[in-house]
Amino acid sequence: MASILDAIDETRHDSHAFIKIILYTIPVLLTYVLFNIGNMGWFYFVGSLTFLMLVTILVKTINNVRNSKNYVLPTFNLFTFVYSAIKAVIALGPVFGVGIWLGVKLSNIQMPVNIPHFQTIYLIIIWAIISSILLTSLIFYSKTEKISDAYNFNLIQAHCIDILTAIIYFIPQIAIFNIIIVGSVAYLLYVFKQPFDHPILIIACALALVISVPISGNYFAQIDWEQNTDGDRSDFNS
Repeated sequence: MASILDAIDETRHDSHAFIKIILYTIPVLLTYVLFNIGNMGWFYFVGSLTFLMLVTILVKTINNVRNSKNYVLPTFNLFTFVYSAIKAVIALGPVFGVGIWLGVKLSNIQMPVNIPHFQTIYLIIIWAIISSILLTSLIFYSKTEKISDAYNFNLIQAHCIDILTAIIYFIPQIAIFNIIIVGSVAYLLYVFKQPFDHPILIIACALALVISVPISGNYFAQIDWEQNTDGDRSDFNS
């Protein structure tokens, strides 16, 4: 069974993990600063690049773990990183764009059923199905980084519900992990009567976000491994 503890441990012990996490956190903090000072033009530009960076980290982490490489986080090779980012946009952009567009269209349909909360249940089902397809497409693409794998809908429909179930189980675990990091810092600020917009808490939030991405990628790779090889990860050397 996929384990968040294994994901945390493998990420923590990865080669140069501390340096990489610090470097990945800088753009996140810069995005926050631009928003905070009201420079919305640069905020949208830097924010878009930061989001693309985080997606690329997720993709490369899934690929590294799923293919049993001896490192978890992406390497320091900037050209490889940029190439992977561009390729991820080409591969995942259309399927996510169509999926979200379809979800919005279906969400606007009012069901002619006069049952309390039925519309809410309908929306949950719609977005659960679409999310399962999109996340499975992301995982399958990340495993090989072949664009065609993002559109292998026969394989996607066969595994998407199982993968979604595993991810739903993962969500409260990663939430608790973030609460421990951010909550600990917030509690110390409260004890010392410091404001909650203190730079230390902002940095803690940025670090928690960045660390959560490779942990999630590692966990997603474990899920895919279980779907295809009955969970045997014995040849992965972290």
